[in-house]
Amino acid sequence: MRPADVPLIATAADPVDTDSGPLFVLRRPDLETDSYPSQVFRAAPETVRVSHGWADFGLQRAADAPVWGLLRAEAPGQAPQLHVGEHPGAVRRVSDFHLGVSAFALSADGRTALAVARIPEAGRYGTDPDVGPAAEAPRRIVHSDYLANGLGYLRDRPAQAFRIDLSEPGEELTGLLGGTATAPALALAWPGADVADPQLRPDGTASAIAAVAHGAQTPDLRSTVWLLDEQTARPLDLGDLAVSAHRWIDDTRLAFLASDRSARPTDFVAQLGGLFLHDTATGATVRLTDPDDIDLGGPLRIHDGRAWALLTEDGGVRAVALDLPAGLDGAPCLGRGDLEPLTPADHVVTGFDPTGGRLVWTAETPERTAAVFAAAAAGSADTKPAARQLWAATAPTDIAMPRRLVAQGAGGEVHGWLAVPPGEGPFPVILNIHGGPFAQYTHALFDETQVLTGAGYAVVYANPRGSAGRGRAWGKAVQGDFAEPAAADVLAVLDAALDADERLDRARLGVQGGSYGGYLTAMVIGSDHRFRAAIIERGYLVPHSFTGTSDIGTYFSEEYTGADPARIRAQSPLRAIKGTRTPALVMHSEQDLRCPLEQGQQMYLALQRAGVETEMLVFPGENHELSRSGRPRHRVQRFEAILQWWRRFLPADRG
Repeated sequence: MRPADVPLIATAADPVDTDSGPLFVLRRPDLETDSYPSQVFRAAPETVRVSHGWADFGLQRAADAPVWGLLRAEAPGQAPQLHVGEHPGAVRRVSDFHLGVSAFALSADGRTALAVARIPEAGRYGTDPDVGPAAEAPRRIVHSDYLANGLGYLRDRPAQAFRIDLSEPGEELTGLLGGTATAPALALAWPGADVADPQLRPDGTASAIAAVAHGAQTPDLRSTVWLLDEQTARPLDLGDLAVSAHRWIDDTRLAFLASDRSARPTDFVAQLGGLFLHDTATGATVRLTDPDDIDLGGPLRIHDGRAWALLTEDGGVRAVALDLPAGLDGAPCLGRGDLEPLTPADHVVTGFDPTGGRLVWTAETPERTAAVFAAAAAGSADTKPAARQLWAATAPTDIAMPRRLVAQGAGGEVHGWLAVPPGEGPFPVILNIHGGPFAQYTHALFDETQVLTGAGYAVVYANPRGSAGRGRAWGKAVQGDFAEPAAADVLAVLDAALDADERLDRARLGVQGGSYGGYLTAMVIGSDHRFRAAIIERGYLVPHSFTGTSDIGTYFSEEYTGADPARIRAQSPLRAIKGTRTPALVMHSEQDLRCPLEQGQQMYLALQRAGVETEMLVFPGENHELSRSGRPRHRVQRFEAILQWWRRFLPADRG
């Protein structure tokens, strides 16, 4: 894979099974427009484009009616609006929000939609054509949470819920293709904080997730489900939780995914997502899954008396099903063995649909960045379900298939991978470190690895302590000691790789990482001098200033490093610079609000003053997600800069 192959990094999502074959959304980087067009396709029996908008996504079908909905941006840079119709290829626009629609739900009968849209203050975000961004009025900040990476300021464009009547308007011009009139949107009561995950109860009641302490000036990560109508927003008392997704089983029983915040409102470190049930008639809430071992995420589906969700486990993300108990009294706490895995262990599932008599899913696999599969909706914990591939994206040529590695560390086995270019070597080796830290590398085809192996570099990557996928204790292992356990683990996997393959050149090593991986890279080169060069990307690098500048700064640092100033300094990359000799490229994005640009600027200056050979590369207009969803041309340029740096200090025989 070469940098110019970025357009091959397709993604598939939003599968919906139909009698004529599964539909899904295919999204691809486009270098010509420097954007991401996406459309609905049918996967089988032959691949056919179904929708023809510039960017169509969020495909849904009403449960009991032939009504489809999707979000569509008509052109690059335009706000997505809700479109509905009897077929994804024949939909009409039913919303006209200035900043577009971010999420929606359809009622079972297809006659109503519940949409979420951000509503800007007058005179901001282009609502007045004579007032540009630099001429807007000043913002008065009174909340601790007022920024979001990839968005910017939150409080002057709150996300609100709107009910939209989808019934046909007879002789009215509303909803005609090419017309300007759209269905009326009825604003529901706002709970005082951004709403998300809109849902409609069987009786038509609207619900959404929003923060509990919406007026707090101190950080509070708790959220709950709110019941919404035109006049009132009423929160359900679900306990001290952070709710991420919810679905109604019936008019009184609610299933939802959430993680615990009972110790304190900001206690987020390695909290695993669990499945909960709540009964609005009794007020009772019960967690059904083990809080220390099972990590569930959305999408959440309720079908045939079962709950369906995604399980994050070591190196993969699997669709699983759980039987729902008849009542909350005596409901068991389910362990890993009680879950029914329905997709292969080496898939990273991005969406699924169990409603068509089988399971259909989209996934990243070891061979493809995007594929569609189907299988009988049954499996076992001990056998790999029989998955039939219905469609797959075009793969880059000459893929280097990674081999699994296991190293022994102080905290137990450390799992990782080694990818080696074809040939006899010797090959220079790059140690790549993931962000998070509560995230993970997976079995899936990874563009970062393939670009490096395509240029002649062997790549080692691992899931050290602090990573997701192996339970809460593993994830919490870096709390209070943010660098040392993870650094020891990634270096143990590197040593295991060097011992396992004689084609690897021990004398030519490099290390790179982004976000937390950038942090760990900076810490490692402060004490380990075997690396010829390093790349520190979008790093968490200056804990003290991060607290005041990052969108998560009010809680992230203190939850991981503690509040004691001396302990924070001991875990700071700036302190490690006194031992740094490794040439380091600092890469950052100009609009990064997760690890703000000042983090990279301070590291670059500190390296300069320490006499370390360094450069800084800044990407205009990009945020923390550059490597995953930044402008396609910038993604190409990023890969080119990475290879240029490695060729300078670690020249390979190819590329």
